[in-house]
Amino acid sequence: MVFWTAAPVVEPVGGAAAFRMTALPQACVGPDDHQFFMGGVAMAAATDALERTTGKPLLWATIQFLSHGFLGDEIDIGVEAVGGGRNVMQMMATLSKGDVVLQRVIGALGERPNGREDVFVSIPDVPPPDGCAPKADDTFGRPDNLLAQFERRTAVEDNDKGYECMWMRPLFDAQVSASLLALMSDFFLGAHPVTRGGTSLDNTLRVHATVPTEWVLCVTQYAGFVRGAVHGSQHMFSQNGVLLTSSSQTGLLPNRRKA
Repeated sequence: MVFWTAAPVVEPVGGAAAFRMTALPQACVGPDDHQFFMGGVAMAAATDALERTTGKPLLWATIQFLSHGFLGDEIDIGVEAVGGGRNVMQMMATLSKGDVVLQRVIGALGERPNGREDVFVSIPDVPPPDGCAPKADDTFGRPDNLLAQFERRTAVEDNDKGYECMWMRPLFDAQVSASLLALMSDFFLGAHPVTRGGTSLDNTLRVHATVPTEWVLCVTQYAGFVRGAVHGSQHMFSQNGVLLTSSSQTGLLPNRRKA
């Protein structure tokens, strides 16, 4: 089990599959007095719950960040089918704290047999992880929170082009899975000095493959800043160049009010 794994509820209300988890320190970020449940962990927990409920692999999912849970909160995850066919199911997961909805996830799980396997995106030519410098420390990094659970190394950083290539690996025992990649994709706002400390509004993840790899290369390309927000996309690759995911996200830029 990992820190985003939720336990099944024995008698869920309304017939829908349900899970419950506690927001542990490893799942939280933020100032010491305001540690909140990171959205990427919420997406990882929802992805895991969806896959366990259906017995099918995640194909695509999108999350809408509506509110925050905080350190120590009990978080419920309700799962229900909303459509689909014989091979691919359309599902929804709702994360809530009491009567407050924190996040909603919709997604598709499954696969069509005998489909084509073409890849049109290639890993960029960057130095390997051991040839890259560690990424600068985060302002609110702590030895026990989420930021301490991963090692990150900067391969390319071009702030003028809104482009970053970053190697990333978990420092805990975890297999490469859709839930792990969902979590890692939410480090999107750390790719530029202007966006660090911002707030994610959504994240959409498309899973191409889940193959064993120690390091994952996160290639982030921002499209631009507009109306106080940032739009952009990301690809993840294994160390040997396998395309793992493609994703896109919108986040609000930090509100840097002048004193």
